Amino acid sequence: MSQVRRLEMLLADGSVWRMHDLEAQGIARTTVRRAVDAGWVEALSRGLYRGAATSDQKGSDLAEVCARYTGGVICLLTAAEYYGLTDEAPDQVWVAVPNNTRTPTKSWPPVRLVRWRSAASRQVGVEVHRIHGVDVPITGPARTVVDMLRMMKAVGADRAMECLRDYAISGGSVREVREIADTIGVGKQLTPYLTAIPYMETRHAKPTGGNKRKTES
Repeated sequence: MSQVRRLEMLLADGSVWRMHDLEAQGIARTTVRRAVDAGWVEALSRGLYRGAATSDQKGSDLAEVCARYTGGVICLLTAAEYYGLTDEAPDQVWVAVPNNTRTPTKSWPPVRLVRWRSAASRQVGVEVHRIHGVDVPITGPARTVVDMLRMMKAVGADRAMECLRDYAISGGSVREVREIADTIGVGKQLTPYLTAIPYMETRHAKPTGGNKRKTES
């Protein structure tokens, strides 16, 4: 099998590849560069590649960002959108990174770096989703609620409360949110919001129809 054909097969599913990983598959740098020049492979950033025909596939932005930022975690507004906890589509990919991560000068997709100092803060309540061949760490729904509330000034009060409300309506676990908040040290700060979750569930509950007024025939 030729290197070009093998490269086509590797990129056909929309996966994002680093140059050194392509070389490990027996594909030379010159083959990749020629494919980029021909227009059917896209150079996302230095050393990062994807099939040009797959650029619009769902989740491709998240895969690109996590391939670029080792140890990064998709969070806040981007995580809220991923789980359907907000109607807003952020114009940047929000990603939590180690404190010493360099701020990019130019990048696509545009990113909003959030610096979380400890490794533990990037692990608690985090899930890993396989997207386009890349392991993409994303804060889970409960952790996303906690982060939206504790970083309300950064994301906006309306968006934070929308996330909390939608989480409550979907039947999300109050206990899980509280446990995560306590683990990362913001339990007391978020208590007023967490005590409101059961009321949000009740307020938005669908009527059961059990109190329909009977009519006499």
